[in-house]
Amino acid sequence: GINAEYGAAPEPKKEKEPEKAPEVTGPVNEKSVAPRLGLARVLGLANKDIEGRKSLYNEVIELESGLHDPYIELGELCRGTMEAVDVYDKFPFSDNLTFDDAYIYGEMVQILMKLEKYDDPRLEKSLIGYGTVMGWNSLDSYVKKLENAFKTKLLRVVYCAVNKKSAEDSDVQQFFKVKTLVIFFIAVLP
Repeated sequence: GINAEYGAAPEPKKEKEPEKAPEVTGPVNEKSVAPRLGLARVLGLANKDIEGRKSLYNEVIELESGLHDPYIELGELCRGTMEAVDVYDKFPFSDNLTFDDAYIYGEMVQILMKLEKYDDPRLEKSLIGYGTVMGWNSLDSYVKKLENAFKTKLLRVVYCAVNKKSAEDSDVQQFFKVKTLVIFFIAVLP
């Protein structure tokens, strides 16, 4: 055109107006577990938006409280803290414990023992849950630490629950009487 011949600026193009989203006319989908859990995992792969991931995991927990994965994955976001113990402690354990239950209990035990929270009531519950599924011998390293911290009463309760014995059982009483004496002499004698 003429403008190009005389060096004039080309006429500005008219900007298109942004297209409007179509109006929603049907019902909105209800919140569901799989998309929220999936999105939280994808954000984890990108190592982004920790608070957003926590929110998504909490929504999944509200929708389906008996699902292990959101508790485990949310607990991992809070790794090694009392916040993680709080998350794990919200799980609704049943009477028939599974290996997934043992994993959650084991995480609680590990954190509470590392932070030396020996008097936290969740430690007893967690030791019993973990030991019930995995066996008394799985608690060996924790037992030694608790013996050194003179937590004999706690150990007796856990031992009896895991091994399904009464605290009044004569073998249990004798076992812990000897343990208490041994711990006492170890502590007193150089």
